[in-house]
Amino acid sequence: MGGRQGGLPLRMRLPRPQPWGLGLLLVLLPGALSAENYRSLQYHFTAVSAPAAGTPAFWVSGWLGPQQYLSYNNLRAQAEPYGAWVWESQVSWYWEKETMDLRNQETLFLEALQALGEGPFTMQGLLGCELGPDNVSVPVAKFALNGEEFMMFDPKLGIWDGDWPESRTVSIKWTQQPEAVNKEKTFLLYSCPHRLLGHLERGRGNLEWKEPPSMRLKARPGSPGFSVLTCSAFSFYPPELKLRFLRNGLAIGSGEIDMGPNGDGSFYAWSSLTVKSGDEHHYRCVVQHAGLAQPLTVELESPARTSVPVVGIVIGLFLLLTVAAGGALLWRRMRKGLPAPWISFRGEDVGALLPTPGLSKDGES
Repeated sequence: MGGRQGGLPLRMRLPRPQPWGLGLLLVLLPGALSAENYRSLQYHFTAVSAPAAGTPAFWVSGWLGPQQYLSYNNLRAQAEPYGAWVWESQVSWYWEKETMDLRNQETLFLEALQALGEGPFTMQGLLGCELGPDNVSVPVAKFALNGEEFMMFDPKLGIWDGDWPESRTVSIKWTQQPEAVNKEKTFLLYSCPHRLLGHLERGRGNLEWKEPPSMRLKARPGSPGFSVLTCSAFSFYPPELKLRFLRNGLAIGSGEIDMGPNGDGSFYAWSSLTVKSGDEHHYRCVVQHAGLAQPLTVELESPARTSVPVVGIVIGLFLLLTVAAGGALLWRRMRKGLPAPWISFRGEDVGALLPTPGLSKDGES
């Protein structure tokens, strides 16, 4: 495919990633999501032709502005609210409709991969809508293959179009199904704007959510003669955040910054900087975030030398009390002629104490 890259729009060109690393790739696309624009509803689809064992072949994340509100994968086969959106007041059939639409997309994507033949292939889609200043909805529908944009869908004409031979293969496969064309048009022109307006009305509190970060600056040994300082930010929202290091009050850069999402919709981030051993106390970390009234300066943590013995004493006392309580309970039951508590478990009644043998966890989207 390298020979075709010169004449193609490369907004979706990305290093070829591993399947589970794709969940947030499309968030970085131009025009996709920004903290200033909450008036967009977009779905990021990913399908892989050769998924690793125990991981999904197809998964989706749904985004309202910069917030993920939905997740789906073919292992669970159910659309589920994400993060703070689990508290949104919705009509009873809403998530059933989301599930039905995403199952239709799952079928289309997996059929497309099958039609493409030998891979491995990673196919992505960005479908949704944005409200302009005049409240007119603008549909978005573009697709990528192995990290490069290769096809778009025109909902007014009802056609998929692209310059690659693979574009034609997928377009023919999908166009042969009149129902697929009609469902795609209906979703982009009607369902998406209607859902977006509903979320803007019911979920305004979620969209205005601001959570300041919890901060920590720690040092650890690095290569001989050096230490690594790590400035960490926990549980913050929105995701836009700036970290930088100071040496004796002067800015020296941000180091290497990494960021990721938490399961509750918030984010975490950290930045690392290598310094000379013995100079750690000269450094501070400064964080800027919408949830903070002003930039926050973080001091280097002192080594907690006494924390381990204290924690050990607390744990020891807890275990002692637990054993004593358990012994008293067992003694009372045996005096009454009752069996020990764990003997009462039978069949599927395993409680939540231990995982059931032989069951593997579903992959998360």
